[in-house]
Amino acid sequence: MSDKATRSAFWASALFYGLIAFEFFYMFSPFAVYFYSVYGPGLKLLNFSASTSWLISFFMPHLARETTSVFINVHEAIGMVFFVVGITGFGVGAFKIYRNKLLDKGAVTGGIYRWIRHPQYLALMVASFGMVLIWPRYLVLFGFVTVCFAYVMLAKTEERICRRKFSNYNEYASQTGMFLPQFIERVFSAVPFPKHRYLRIISGITLYILSLVLSFGIAQAIHTKSVNSLYTYSTEREVYLSLGRLGKGQIRELARTAKSNIDVTDRLSAFSDDTARLINYVMPTELLVSEIPMHIPEGHVPTHESPGSKDQSQYKIIFTRAHFGPGGAANGINILRTAIHKSPIVEIWIDRTTNTVTRVISPPAERYYNSMPVPVF
Repeated sequence: MSDKATRSAFWASALFYGLIAFEFFYMFSPFAVYFYSVYGPGLKLLNFSASTSWLISFFMPHLARETTSVFINVHEAIGMVFFVVGITGFGVGAFKIYRNKLLDKGAVTGGIYRWIRHPQYLALMVASFGMVLIWPRYLVLFGFVTVCFAYVMLAKTEERICRRKFSNYNEYASQTGMFLPQFIERVFSAVPFPKHRYLRIISGITLYILSLVLSFGIAQAIHTKSVNSLYTYSTEREVYLSLGRLGKGQIRELARTAKSNIDVTDRLSAFSDDTARLINYVMPTELLVSEIPMHIPEGHVPTHESPGSKDQSQYKIIFTRAHFGPGGAANGINILRTAIHKSPIVEIWIDRTTNTVTRVISPPAERYYNSMPVPVF
């Protein structure tokens, strides 16, 4: 593979993962409502098959800012640290390489390159892992594993080019590790790998598939842990999800108050059939979240603030109908585990000091993200 082909392959893999990262950034930008629609057709296409519909699900919370798990509460902050460190490392490595190219100084062997030969690819892997924590869709996890393998292949291709181009590269490679310091990589080099080309290809594909299976297995376990750490109250056909710290009894009391209103029960009666499943979001009335189909007052911008910082005497429940992939509906808490989207029914405001319904609001005529599949928890 030529140097030009190597660069093309790199940018192709970067574009693949960049499209996934693009979703996260625009979800937090003023243009999110417009640009997020770019992903709509693709996400909906994945939803057509039971074998792919789960890919668009989140395995860690994005809406619920407070859970019983410390790690899950801070996973986005940890992911942002990984992302910033990775992007910074990539920038430093790129600067060193292109400076040497401009000054015709040959291969870079100083700084971090004294220990590892491909710190830029390592930095991109670190940044990609950060994206998995920030925007934890199974689809993003798939992209992370895929680009890691792509970077390994690109690094090996570049090394073949460097061995032809630089006379001292073999000596340099014998004293450094590819992605980690040599003393660490020696542990992994003890695992035998076939020397025959076709056997190496088969082994590489097998390792890639096993890595995906392992990654998705870990994500499934985290998914279960995440749902179990949420503040919820559920019945067979409904699950109430509090975005903040509310006990099951407190959530149940709010649900009882909401359903004591005749207007509310009339509206919910249309969803009392055996197939209907509801996800009902509980939060302070001051909290505005774009991914939940709620009333957003004119001039206000939805955010992802902590519910604990809002007035706890005034709460609201947004009743929504859960939508599932081809695998069908679930019951109880499993509604949150398997639902991939929701549509609004009614919004109820409750005064907790008097246990009374103060407002009944019809669904907004225009939802923030229209009908795009967004996180359900």
